[in-house]
Amino acid sequence: MRAHRLSALVVAVCLSLSAGCTLADRTLTGDANVDQRNYPSTVPFIHPPFYNVKVAVDVDDKGVITAVKDNGTGKTDSVQDGNEDLWEKKNKPYFDAAVNGGLLDKFVGRTADEVRKMDMQPGADAVSGATMVSAAVQEAVLNAFEGKAGKTFLNVEGQALRVESVQGNVITMTSVLPEDFQPQLLDIRWGVRNEAIVPAENYTADLTDGKLIITFKDIASLKAGYYYVNLVDAGGKYRSPSFEGGPAAAQAPYFIIDSGLETKDISFDGKGIALSGGSISDYLQNIEHVRIQAEGEEKATEQEIVGHHGTAASFIILDENGILNAEGIVKARNGDESSLFAAGKQYSVTVSAFGYPALVFNYMRE
Repeated sequence: MRAHRLSALVVAVCLSLSAGCTLADRTLTGDANVDQRNYPSTVPFIHPPFYNVKVAVDVDDKGVITAVKDNGTGKTDSVQDGNEDLWEKKNKPYFDAAVNGGLLDKFVGRTADEVRKMDMQPGADAVSGATMVSAAVQEAVLNAFEGKAGKTFLNVEGQALRVESVQGNVITMTSVLPEDFQPQLLDIRWGVRNEAIVPAENYTADLTDGKLIITFKDIASLKAGYYYVNLVDAGGKYRSPSFEGGPAAAQAPYFIIDSGLETKDISFDGKGIALSGGSISDYLQNIEHVRIQAEGEEKATEQEIVGHHGTAASFIILDENGILNAEGIVKARNGDESSLFAAGKQYSVTVSAFGYPALVFNYMRE
């Protein structure tokens, strides 16, 4: 009888040890998208890297992280098709800098709850110059614990919602999103930097049968310009429609309210842009791009408030009052500097703004 009880005890201890050993050396895998960390805001706007961080997380039997390792970031299923070259030249250096700077080691010794509380902003637990990477790795580690997948790429050509008709106060948009994308309208934002949110009480929205029907109380009261339709996947599977390529070429759904101005109503008075009606401030907040073509030069210089050319800080050609920055200096990523306008040279300048006629004028800096 004693021998039987001893044998049972030995078996129980072995089973307990076996279970403990199974828990002690768990390796969990997770991923998270690096791009869209600031969406839908474009302040600051950073060229979307379009890749997922992939990590392997070793956890002991108490749920404490013992190691975090890269698990194929930049390889198959991590980088969006067509962006492999972008990854190698522009994004891999940021990722490598973060890893070499000890980013992955910051999670060692922490539980999932402790990881969730980490502040990944500059000056705290972030690696300088790689804040988006830091935030993505944090999410990837948590996704590993929770068994969640990171957001996948949204392979849609052009706008995800396309304007079908505008009749009275009603705008109808047709969806070309995947069938398993669960569309949720968060809000509607005015201006190319998506800073001004249209009050929700000013409209109703109905998303059914692949169409978004927006009914405004008074569409005539809307400011002229660009309106971004802030749509997300409620299921969390897909990224939001992207701003990549600037508003005109991106997936991000939008509609335009026309200013009613004609070409003759917008001019350059020798110092800056003048409008015969409407607000110069509203106009400036809807600029798509400014092209500066030097006489005799094949390639134009382009300035954008939002787009793949850089952040808002790189838009220096016009100030907040529409005055031309004649002595503006463009600073390239490699540190090189060049003048927007060389003295004594003739330029043709084209200003394009959503909802307004294009403005074209000639300029020579004395």
